[in-house]
Amino acid sequence: MNKNYDWLITLVKIVGSGVPGSGPFLQALSEIESKGIKERLSKLEDPISNLHPDIPVLAKLIYDKLKTENSTNLEFNNEFYQEYSKSLAVLEANDYIKQTRTLGQRYPLDIYVADPTFIMYLCSIAEDEKKMNSLIELVENCEFGKLLDGKKIKLDLPLPVIRAVFKIYESKGHGVCSNETGTCKYLCKS
Repeated sequence: MNKNYDWLITLVKIVGSGVPGSGPFLQALSEIESKGIKERLSKLEDPISNLHPDIPVLAKLIYDKLKTENSTNLEFNNEFYQEYSKSLAVLEANDYIKQTRTLGQRYPLDIYVADPTFIMYLCSIAEDEKKMNSLIELVENCEFGKLLDGKKIKLDLPLPVIRAVFKIYESKGHGVCSNETGTCKYLCKS
């Protein structure tokens, strides 16, 4: 709610519905407050989408490319970079992606999807919920000392998605991810 109207809201609440004619105003005030609360909750529930209005559409495009390329290093055409330059800049400023640039070039060479939580956000926008539930269940129910090989998991999910889930579990202390190039393994330790 805009601070310039806080005094008015306070006054209306104090006066209440006991004053003739204030009922419709109180109803309007309630709706304004409700809308404000919904907007604030939306920002808490989905902070990435609320960074820029184009991000949900951009996320779908990035995920489609990630899935097709089975990689987190993604190349797009110049029109893509031009159309989504502002939302890409916001994502980069928040460390969700990194753009590779060269001096003198107007557009990036590629983008690198850097953050595992951003990959999960992409999945929430564009991936099959059943596949994701199956992957989470597999990692969640992994027994102490067991090694999961992402390349052998048959869920028709891109390796970057599987690796991102492994990395998230690793960040919580539940396991260790392989760091060797070309591997996608997770050793459960809890």
